[in-house]
Amino acid sequence: MNSRVHSRVRSRVGRRAGRLLLAATTAVGLSACGGGGHGDSGGAGGPPPGPVSFVGTTGVFAAWANPVGGTTSAASVGSYAGKKQVLHGVVDFMDGRNLGQPAGIEVYKASDGHVYAVDLTSTQSPVAQQLSSETAATIDDTCTLSGTIVPGANYDYVGVYFTADLVDTTNSTYIYRLPGADGTCNTADDQFHMVKTGMSATDAPITVSAMPVATVRTPSGGISGFVIKSGASLVLVDGNFANPVVLCTFTAPIGVAVALPVGTTQGYPTGQLYVVDGSIYYVNYAAPSISAALTTIPGWLPTNAEALFAASPTTLYVSIYTPAAGAVAASSTIYAIPADGSAAAAARVTEPGHIETLLYPVQGSDLLYGVANPDYAIRALPDGSTQPATLVASTQNSGTFIATAATVYYETWTTVQDNTAKTITRSQTTSGIVGVNGTAIQSPLAGSTFVNGGEQVPWPNDTTTTQTPYETVFQVQGLSTVTVTDPINGYTYTVDGVGGGSVFAIDATSNQVVAETGQLPSSTASTLSGTFRGTSHVGFLEAASPASTEDPATRDLYILDSQSPNSLQRLTSDL
Repeated sequence: MNSRVHSRVRSRVGRRAGRLLLAATTAVGLSACGGGGHGDSGGAGGPPPGPVSFVGTTGVFAAWANPVGGTTSAASVGSYAGKKQVLHGVVDFMDGRNLGQPAGIEVYKASDGHVYAVDLTSTQSPVAQQLSSETAATIDDTCTLSGTIVPGANYDYVGVYFTADLVDTTNSTYIYRLPGADGTCNTADDQFHMVKTGMSATDAPITVSAMPVATVRTPSGGISGFVIKSGASLVLVDGNFANPVVLCTFTAPIGVAVALPVGTTQGYPTGQLYVVDGSIYYVNYAAPSISAALTTIPGWLPTNAEALFAASPTTLYVSIYTPAAGAVAASSTIYAIPADGSAAAAARVTEPGHIETLLYPVQGSDLLYGVANPDYAIRALPDGSTQPATLVASTQNSGTFIATAATVYYETWTTVQDNTAKTITRSQTTSGIVGVNGTAIQSPLAGSTFVNGGEQVPWPNDTTTTQTPYETVFQVQGLSTVTVTDPINGYTYTVDGVGGGSVFAIDATSNQVVAETGQLPSSTASTLSGTFRGTSHVGFLEAASPASTEDPATRDLYILDSQSPNSLQRLTSDL
């Protein structure tokens, strides 16, 4: 289908001979501008072209790029929402053919009420295809967004749910929320529709009973069923929401149920830990059965867990925050629970203050966490240990980080919040690199930050690996002050923003700069995020401000080649 394109930019990305080809959605789908690039149909008398593995996005934008040639285009945003994707495997997600090269798909709702999919492996420029006869899908925030980002919603609220079937790829499933008779989502009469990626515009959407809490998989990554809430019961259903098996019936209707992280690096678990209304249980999918409560989270609220979770291959780590009470100071305790639910939670370490970040890197052997008390510090807790080591000790009161198994890429800053004046200031942002063994690699650099994410190692040639580590991270240097007012909460944020900064690609093995990929234009953008993987080193990053939501119209989209100088290119101008 055609769409209105508001800009076309011809450019080169780094040292690549060809031009990138990108298209984003409007109300009726994706379209490409320009022609003649690699991936277009062959000329008369020539052999038919082979399929091209187009680069997809992992953020909120529905977009793609031809990494080896073509024109670049970007369409207006705000006419689609609920975009999900899978960028893994070699079997086409829409027709089931084994393509022998990377395959992927992007699925989203458009403002015309239809659900569309874009096949990212094609002999021509990808074109959006309608997945069902649905005409009433909505793109408003309440029917699309998740969690407490929706006013009045609980911690586990889900507007759109997508899960890929890596065995029967055309069975990959997109479930979305529709308003009932009252015309508003997040009310008792909400409806749920399901479509599969192998469906077409003549297929009716499938009505299902609930939004999944989690997907249950076969050992090879196929969909065998879903766990759902049903009144006071946690129920296991098959992939078509039939043949229900009650896992547990609680004493009251379930308010919040969330599947917790798993740290498997190969294959899929036969069971999983869940938090149900503040208590953690193990659900055995094979039995099927549920354990007794393994721990309870103090101060649990359905809108704010006051708990963080991170998973190694064998252990779920839980950080529980206890606010100050009278003469007792605030503290955070990290608990360890065996991933198979074979034992109750055991306390590993208690920290004064508030643990703000909890992370177990892919292929790592240390739990990493950031704590503010009031100064910010980053510590490493080796597997099985109760003695953490301090990696970063800052004189500032806030921070965050990303990490590989060997290295931590961190930033710290000072936050001042005035709830009376409704102002939040974040200043003196500084970033650096430290080894998990405590070795200083890059001294703290003022006016810089790391992208939240990066380029990950490509998937191995299989269908079961669930995680891969970073191979490239990105540091933004030369931050500038931006001021943004959030129209929802009324707060004014004055922060060190990435607008105007220069983006440097850093090899995650050597920790040396690979390329200065370019300078961001001046804007209200405060942060950059995004994770991509692929053999081409071409990928997308998204910029956001404190007022941004999951609506693409509140963000900016960039594309770059991690190995090429001056390859950074802005594709939207929303910030």
